Amino acid sequence: MSSPETSVAAEALKDFFGQLYTFFETITKRFFKNFYASFAEVSVNRWTKVILSVVGYLIIRPYIEAFFKKMSDRDRRKMKEKEQAKREAAGGKKAKVSANALRGGATGGGKVLGEVENTDDEVEEGEDFATASGVPEWTKNARKRQKKYMKSLKETEANADKLSQDQIMELLDWSDSENEKKA
Repeated sequence: MSSPETSVAAEALKDFFGQLYTFFETITKRFFKNFYASFAEVSVNRWTKVILSVVGYLIIRPYIEAFFKKMSDRDRRKMKEKEQAKREAAGGKKAKVSANALRGGATGGGKVLGEVENTDDEVEEGEDFATASGVPEWTKNARKRQKKYMKSLKETEANADKLSQDQIMELLDWSDSENEKKA
Protein backbone atom coordinates (compact mmCIF):
# COMPACT_ATOMS: atom_id res chain seq x y z
CA MET A 1 0.00 0.00 0.00
CA SER A 2 2.95 2.34 -0.10
CA SER A 3 2.79 4.91 -2.82
CA PRO A 4 5.67 5.50 -5.22
CA GLU A 5 6.31 8.90 -3.61
CA THR A 6 6.82 7.34 -0.15
CA SER A 7 9.17 4.68 -1.49
CA VAL A 8 11.22 7.31 -3.33
CA ALA A 9 11.42 9.46 -0.18
CA ALA A 10 12.36 6.43 1.95
CA GLU A 11 15.02 5.41 -0.59
CA ALA A 12 16.45 8.96 -0.65
CA LEU A 13 16.49 9.09 3.17
CA LYS A 14 18.21 5.70 3.35
CA ASP A 15 20.82 6.82 0.80
CA PHE A 16 21.42 10.10 2.69
CA PHE A 17 22.02 8.41 6.04
CA GLY A 18 24.17 5.76 4.34
CA GLN A 19 26.41 8.44 2.85
CA LEU A 20 26.51 10.30 6.18
CA TYR A 21 27.58 7.12 8.00
CA THR A 22 30.26 6.38 5.38
CA PHE A 23 31.59 9.95 5.69
CA PHE A 24 31.98 9.78 9.48
CA GLU A 25 33.41 6.28 9.29
CA THR A 26 36.08 7.45 6.80
CA ILE A 27 36.99 10.43 8.97
CA THR A 28 37.32 8.25 12.08
CA LYS A 29 39.45 5.63 10.32
CA ARG A 30 41.76 8.25 8.79
CA PHE A 31 42.15 10.09 12.11
CA PHE A 32 43.22 7.01 14.05
CA LYS A 33 45.43 5.72 11.19
CA ASN A 34 47.21 9.07 10.80
CA PHE A 35 47.46 9.61 14.56
CA TYR A 36 49.15 6.23 14.99
CA ALA A 37 51.41 6.80 11.96
CA SER A 38 52.53 10.19 13.25
CA PHE A 39 54.13 8.46 16.26
CA ALA A 40 55.06 5.07 14.83
CA GLU A 41 56.64 6.16 11.56
CA VAL A 42 58.74 9.15 12.62
CA SER A 43 61.76 9.95 10.46
CA VAL A 44 64.96 11.72 11.43
CA ASN A 45 63.94 14.81 9.45
CA ARG A 46 60.69 15.06 11.38
CA TRP A 47 62.46 14.78 14.77
CA THR A 48 64.93 17.44 13.64
CA LYS A 49 62.08 19.80 12.69
CA VAL A 50 60.32 19.25 16.05
CA ILE A 51 63.47 19.78 18.09
CA LEU A 52 64.49 22.92 16.15
CA SER A 53 60.97 24.34 16.52
CA VAL A 54 60.98 23.84 20.29
CA VAL A 55 64.49 25.24 20.75
CA GLY A 56 63.70 28.22 18.50
CA TYR A 57 60.57 28.97 20.51
CA LEU A 58 62.49 28.77 23.79
CA ILE A 59 65.12 31.17 22.47
CA ILE A 60 62.66 33.66 20.97
CA ARG A 61 60.04 33.62 23.78
CA PRO A 62 61.78 36.13 26.12
CA TYR A 63 62.03 38.61 23.23
CA ILE A 64 58.34 38.16 22.42
CA GLU A 65 57.40 38.75 26.06
CA ALA A 66 59.65 41.83 26.22
CA PHE A 67 58.03 43.20 23.05
CA PHE A 68 54.50 42.87 24.46
CA LYS A 69 55.59 44.33 27.81
CA LYS A 70 57.11 47.30 26.01
CA MET A 71 53.88 47.83 24.05
CA SER A 72 51.82 47.66 27.26
CA ASP A 73 54.12 50.09 29.08
CA ARG A 74 53.95 52.51 26.15
CA ASP A 75 50.13 52.44 26.21
CA ARG A 76 50.09 52.91 29.97
CA ARG A 77 52.51 55.85 29.70
CA LYS A 78 50.29 57.48 27.05
CA MET A 79 47.24 57.10 29.30
CA LYS A 80 49.12 58.71 32.22
CA GLU A 81 50.20 61.61 30.01
CA LYS A 82 46.58 62.17 28.91
CA GLU A 83 45.38 62.15 32.53
CA GLN A 84 48.16 64.56 33.50
CA ALA A 85 47.20 66.88 30.63
CA LYS A 86 43.55 66.80 31.78
CA ARG A 87 44.58 67.67 35.34
CA GLU A 88 46.75 70.54 34.15
CA ALA A 89 43.93 71.82 31.91
CA ALA A 90 41.56 71.79 34.88
CA GLY A 91 44.10 73.76 36.86
CA GLY A 92 44.31 71.25 39.69
CA LYS A 93 40.70 71.87 40.71
CA LYS A 94 38.82 69.15 42.50
CA ALA A 95 35.11 68.48 42.50
CA LYS A 96 33.14 70.30 45.21
CA VAL A 97 31.16 67.16 46.03
CA SER A 98 32.74 63.74 46.00
CA ALA A 99 31.15 60.81 44.21
CA ASN A 100 30.64 58.96 47.50
CA ALA A 101 28.80 61.94 48.94
CA LEU A 102 26.47 61.90 45.95
CA ARG A 103 25.86 58.18 46.42
CA GLY A 104 24.84 58.67 50.04
CA GLY A 105 28.08 58.08 51.87
CA ALA A 106 28.60 58.66 55.57
CA THR A 107 29.45 62.33 55.09
CA GLY A 108 27.20 63.01 52.10
CA GLY A 109 23.50 63.75 52.09
CA GLY A 110 22.66 61.90 48.86
CA LYS A 111 20.36 58.92 48.52
CA VAL A 112 21.18 55.47 47.24
CA LEU A 113 18.72 54.18 44.67
CA GLY A 114 15.94 52.35 46.48
CA GLU A 115 16.88 53.69 49.92
CA VAL A 116 14.04 54.89 52.14
CA GLU A 117 14.70 56.58 55.45
CA ASN A 118 13.66 55.05 58.78
CA THR A 119 11.01 52.64 57.55
CA ASP A 120 12.12 49.63 59.59
CA ASP A 121 10.82 49.30 63.15
CA GLU A 122 14.30 48.41 64.37
CA VAL A 123 16.01 51.57 63.11
CA GLU A 124 16.83 53.94 65.92
CA GLU A 125 16.91 57.70 65.54
CA GLY A 126 20.14 59.00 64.03
CA GLU A 127 21.35 55.59 62.85
CA ASP A 128 23.60 55.71 59.81
CA PHE A 129 22.28 53.85 56.76
CA ALA A 130 25.50 53.68 54.79
CA THR A 131 29.08 52.68 55.20
CA ALA A 132 31.95 54.91 54.15
CA SER A 133 31.74 53.50 50.61
CA GLY A 134 28.16 54.66 50.23
CA VAL A 135 26.56 51.21 50.18
CA PRO A 136 23.63 50.75 52.59
CA GLU A 137 24.06 48.23 55.38
CA TRP A 138 21.01 46.07 54.83
CA THR A 139 22.61 43.20 56.77
CA LYS A 140 22.52 45.17 60.02
CA ASN A 141 18.74 45.57 59.85
CA ALA A 142 18.32 41.99 58.71
CA ARG A 143 20.23 40.75 61.76
CA LYS A 144 17.99 42.83 64.02
CA ARG A 145 14.85 41.47 62.38
CA GLN A 146 16.14 37.91 62.71
CA LYS A 147 17.00 38.43 66.38
CA LYS A 148 13.56 39.91 67.05
CA TYR A 149 11.86 37.01 65.25
CA MET A 150 13.83 34.39 67.21
CA LYS A 151 12.92 36.17 70.46
CA SER A 152 9.22 36.07 69.58
CA LEU A 153 9.51 32.36 68.70
CA LYS A 154 11.03 31.62 72.09
CA GLU A 155 8.23 33.56 73.83
CA THR A 156 5.53 31.61 72.00
CA GLU A 157 7.24 28.32 72.89
CA ALA A 158 7.37 29.39 76.53
CA ASN A 159 3.66 30.27 76.43
CA ALA A 160 2.86 26.93 74.81
CA ASP A 161 4.62 25.08 77.63
CA LYS A 162 2.52 26.95 80.20
CA LEU A 163 -0.76 25.68 78.73
CA SER A 164 -2.19 22.70 80.53
CA GLN A 165 -3.26 19.52 78.81
CA ASP A 166 -6.94 20.47 79.19
CA GLN A 167 -6.40 23.88 77.64
CA ILE A 168 -4.64 22.31 74.66
CA MET A 169 -7.44 19.82 74.19
CA GLU A 170 -9.95 22.64 74.45
CA LEU A 171 -8.10 24.56 71.72
CA LEU A 172 -7.91 21.46 69.51
CA ASP A 173 -11.42 20.13 70.12
CA TRP A 174 -13.66 22.60 68.32
CA SER A 175 -15.97 20.31 66.38
CA ASP A 176 -18.72 19.28 68.87
CA SER A 177 -18.54 22.09 71.41
CA GLU A 178 -18.49 24.86 68.77
CA ASN A 179 -21.55 23.47 67.02
CA GLU A 180 -23.45 23.25 70.32
CA LYS A 181 -22.53 26.84 71.27
CA LYS A 182 -23.72 28.17 67.89
CA ALA A 183 -27.15 26.50 68.20
